[in-house]
Amino acid sequence: MRRKSLLILSIVLLVVGFASVATNLIINNTLNIGYNNTFLDDVVFIKAKTEGTASISEDGKTITYDAKKISAINEEATLTFWVKNKNTQYDADVTINCSLDNNSSTLVDLVDITIEPSHFTLESNEVKTGEVKVRLKSVVTEEKSGTFTCELVATPSEREVPGVIIPSNLYEDEVVNGAKPELSKELIPITLDNTGVVTYANTDEKWYDYANKEWANAVILVDNPRKQYNVGDVIIEDDIESYFVWIPRYRYKLFHANQADGTTTKLSESIAQEIEIEFESKDTPVSTGTQDGEWLTHPAFTNFDVNGIWVGKFETGYKGSTSVTSAQVSSSDPTKIQVKPNVNSWRSNSVGNFFKAMYNYNRELDSHMTKNTEWGAVAYLSHSRYGINDEARMNNNQNFLTGYAANTKDASESTTNNQRYNTEIGYLASTTGNITGIYDMSGGAWEYVAGYRDGTIGSSGLTLEEIRNTYSKYIDVYASNSSVTTYSKRILGDATGEMGPFYGDYYNNWYNDYSPFVDSSYPWFLRGGGYSDGSGAGQFYFVSRTGGDNSGYSARLVLLG
Repeated sequence: MRRKSLLILSIVLLVVGFASVATNLIINNTLNIGYNNTFLDDVVFIKAKTEGTASISEDGKTITYDAKKISAINEEATLTFWVKNKNTQYDADVTINCSLDNNSSTLVDLVDITIEPSHFTLESNEVKTGEVKVRLKSVVTEEKSGTFTCELVATPSEREVPGVIIPSNLYEDEVVNGAKPELSKELIPITLDNTGVVTYANTDEKWYDYANKEWANAVILVDNPRKQYNVGDVIIEDDIESYFVWIPRYRYKLFHANQADGTTTKLSESIAQEIEIEFESKDTPVSTGTQDGEWLTHPAFTNFDVNGIWVGKFETGYKGSTSVTSAQVSSSDPTKIQVKPNVNSWRSNSVGNFFKAMYNYNRELDSHMTKNTEWGAVAYLSHSRYGINDEARMNNNQNFLTGYAANTKDASESTTNNQRYNTEIGYLASTTGNITGIYDMSGGAWEYVAGYRDGTIGSSGLTLEEIRNTYSKYIDVYASNSSVTTYSKRILGDATGEMGPFYGDYYNNWYNDYSPFVDSSYPWFLRGGGYSDGSGAGQFYFVSRTGGDNSGYSARLVLLG
C-alpha cells in the first residue's frame, strides 16, 4: 500500500485595504496547492475565473488573481476554480477550512470568507469546481489590511481499479449560454469527420459549434474499454456501443399556441417557419409563455430541471442482430441496446418492453425512452437557425437500417435507392444537414415515444400503477378525453398541435405529415413515420397506436448526462 499524505491548498488574501470614503475592499489573492509526494503532483488547477483577472502557474499549483473592488455591504468578490486529480491510482477525500491570520483579527467583524463546497470527494481523474467568496458585511471608516488562509486537506485512498479518464470539459460555446454538454464517466466526447471517423475530442478546445449547426456528440463504449483511449485517438467502430447528441436547454417563441380541435382544408402552400430559439442554462429564470409571441422554456428541460439531454443519434438497434428479422425481438433486456449507424432497428416490441429496457440501460445516467416532449425538443431545434431548418430527408431503407437517406427529397423512388449517413446525401437525413445531427427522425422505423392518453394503457404492457407512480416523470400524459382531432390537448413543445392547422384525414400544413392525435383505441404516440410513408413522414409526423408490438415499430434512447 502506498503511503497516504496530505494535500494543502493555501488561500492568502493579501493587501486587504478599505478606503474610508469609497468603502472599497480591494483584494489581491493567491490560491495554491502544496504537495510533498508524487501523488500530489497530479492534483492541479486547470481553470480559474473571477470578476477581475486570474492566472494559473505553469505547474498548475498556484492561482493568482485580482478581485474586483467591493463597495457595498453584502457585495461579494468571487473566485471560481477548477481542480483536477490526474492520478489514476488514488481518490481523495477533501475538506477545506478557512481562518483569519493572527495579524488580521480586526477584520473578523468586517468580512466573511467562504468556500463552497467545503467537503467533497475528488475521484481519480475527476474535476471539481469550487468558489472562494469574500463578502463585505459592515461599513468601514478607516483603512485596514489583513490576510486569510484556507487549507485544503485531501486524504488519498488507493483504488483497487485504476480510474477512468474524465474530460475536464472547459470549452464553452457562448451561443449555448451555459447549457454546455454534461459528461459522465461513461460518455466519451467525440468529433466526427465527414466520413464518420470518430475521434476522442479535447473538451478544453472547440469540439462543437451550434451557431454553425455542429452539435456535440458523445459515445458509450462496448463494455466500457475507455482506458484504451486518450484525447486525440481514433475510436474504432467495433468498440462503440451507442452514439448520443446533446440537445442544449432552450426557450422558444410560441408561434401557434392555440390550435382548435378538428380539421380544416389544405392550404395552398406550406406554413413551415423558422422556430426562434434562445439557449439558456437551468440557472436562468424559466419562461412561462402561453400565447403566440411569448417565450416558453421547453418542457423537455424543465421536466427534469436539466441543462440539456443526450438523445440517441440513431434509432435503437438490437445488439447481435445481423438481419431484418433477427432485430425483431420482444424483450425488455437493456443489455441488447445499441445506438449505431447501419444496424437494423430493434422492432416487434411493446411500449412497455422498450420503456423498461431503456429505463434500465443506465440508471446512473437516468436513461429512458424518449418522451413525446423530448421528441418535440429535437424537432424544434432542427427547424431553427441551429439546425437544418427544413424537413429532414427521410430514411427509406426497407431493411430498417439506421442512418440512411433517400436519394431524392420526395422519396418516391425505390426503397433501395438510398445512401448512408456519412455521405453528402446521407447528411440531409440529419437534423443539422451535416454528420453531427440526429438521424432517423423521418422514416426508417416508426418510433414509439413515452406519451399516452391518461388512464388508457392499450397493449403497452405497462400498468396504470407503474405509469402513475413508478415512472410518472418519464411519461407525458394527455387528457383522458383526447380523441383523434383534439389538437388543443397538445403539450406546448411536443410538436403536435402547434404544427396545425390540420386538414383532411389528419395531415398538418407544415410538410403534410400524418397527424392523428391519441384516442381511446390508440392511446400511445408514434413518431417520425416509416420507410414507406413517403412525404407523409417527417420529424413532425405523429400518429396514435395501441402500444403493442409491430414489426415496423422501434424507439429511441435518451440520457440526462
